[in-house]
Amino acid sequence: MSGALEAHLDVPVDGPPADRLSIEIGTGRLMLACENGADIAELCAVAARANPKRGFLIVSKILGRHVPTAPARMRQAMDALAAMLPADPAEPVTFLGMAETATALGQGVFAAYRRAHPGVRALYLQTSRQRVAGSLVLASFEEGHSHATTHLVQVADAAMAALAAETRTLVIVDDECSTGGTFLAGAAAMRAAMPHVERIETCCFTDWSGKSYYPAMPAPTTGHALVHGSMSWEPGASFAAPALASGSNRPGDAPAHGMRSRTGLRDPEAAQRDPIAVRPGERVLVLGDGEHSYEALRVAEEVDRGGGVAAVQCITRSPALLGHAMQSVSRFSDAYGSGAPCFLYNILSHAPDRILIVSEVAGDQQVEAQAALALLGSSVPVEQVHCRYARDARA
Repeated sequence: MSGALEAHLDVPVDGPPADRLSIEIGTGRLMLACENGADIAELCAVAARANPKRGFLIVSKILGRHVPTAPARMRQAMDALAAMLPADPAEPVTFLGMAETATALGQGVFAAYRRAHPGVRALYLQTSRQRVAGSLVLASFEEGHSHATTHLVQVADAAMAALAAETRTLVIVDDECSTGGTFLAGAAAMRAAMPHVERIETCCFTDWSGKSYYPAMPAPTTGHALVHGSMSWEPGASFAAPALASGSNRPGDAPAHGMRSRTGLRDPEAAQRDPIAVRPGERVLVLGDGEHSYEALRVAEEVDRGGGVAAVQCITRSPALLGHAMQSVSRFSDAYGSGAPCFLYNILSHAPDRILIVSEVAGDQQVEAQAALALLGSSVPVEQVHCRYARDARA
């Protein structure tokens, strides 16, 4: 790790270190303050973004994306967010998971809510960077600070669009909220497609906005998070962030038998795939691929039930710099054909005996993972778990 990218944590002037952090990274200085007593260091770390639009990345330790996460810990966090939502909302309720980072989180919160409130009329949608052939685009919006700015909200057909249009309560699920800008953009786009929305609930693991975005939301809003706090960012005067790679925002194409969450679900989905065999005590790293991340959680849970020790991560489009939370950076091509660069961080942090790549597209993920391991001096075996989804899973 270069000296320029070593973290410096200041001792806070007041309050315990767990709820107030000042972090110096190569791209600038990030200051976080928690307001609800949660332990920041237990839930998140920090890395430097390889993105001129925003120099920091708050890395969740419970999301299962950039750092290995135990599946039980992921479910616990999803269940905790779902439990914060009202039990008697105006119906129907539509959940919207945000691509790509919060697609597993969105569906996990939806699944937990459905288990707790089976009688509530509910629908799950997600934004996507992949186009689904034959679908209708219900809405689209831009996420200004992102490496991939365009979000598409697609539905299977006119009947699904009509159901979505009846929505009275909209639940938007993202992993993290810095300013609320993404919630605002998503809410405005969905409000145009859902004219009867009378209440918006936002959900995320960490919310640093101080509720500042509430007044601009298109309907009365309540935010739910495991951490509520504030943040400030001072860009480094001498650091020049690398330009985003060409194609970072280019859409790809979803496979014909890909996950149905991209076009609307009434119940959480499960893939058609081979069962997972595991040795007692075997350490297994389960990798999702981009938006295809909820099934990676389900595979990891299966590994745990079989006596293994699982952790979840994902191949992702998010560009970050080596250092801080990112102990290693491995490069992948996009299996969805967009040409966008993809990455995997911390591939060996779980000390895996085996790696499973859970994919809906049979691309070069296995070969690229083996090459990434070889560069790190490892020969951990890699297998690919191919997933298909029934066409009626969205009904």
